[in-house]
Amino acid sequence: MKFETPPESVAFVLADSREAAWRIGKTVMAVLHGVGIQTIALHDIRSFRELVRAGVSDDEDMRVFELAIAGGKVAQWAQTPYFLTDDGTLLGKWAELRADLAADLARTALRRAR
Repeated sequence: MKFETPPESVAFVLADSREAAWRIGKTVMAVLHGVGIQTIALHDIRSFRELVRAGVSDDEDMRVFELAIAGGKVAQWAQTPYFLTDDGTLLGKWAELRADLAADLARTALRRAR
């Protein structure tokens, strides 16, 4: 799910339904940010399958972290998502993605330095 407020962000929630995910997301974000639940605005609640189908990455599990696609390539990745789940594989994929992005930055910096 994507949050518009309090800060714009993304959260991964393990829930039985979209409604349950909506309730969990709003409640947790309100508590984390110390605001009333009515001030939390969220949208775009999608299932894991929907995110995979909409994505373009070769590694299908990474597709859930894609926020924007342009020209058939990922234009923006989730930066600091909230994980409201105990799914260790999702956290592992997140760590793998961050390592891949860091390696890409290092390779780019080395090419420029040459």
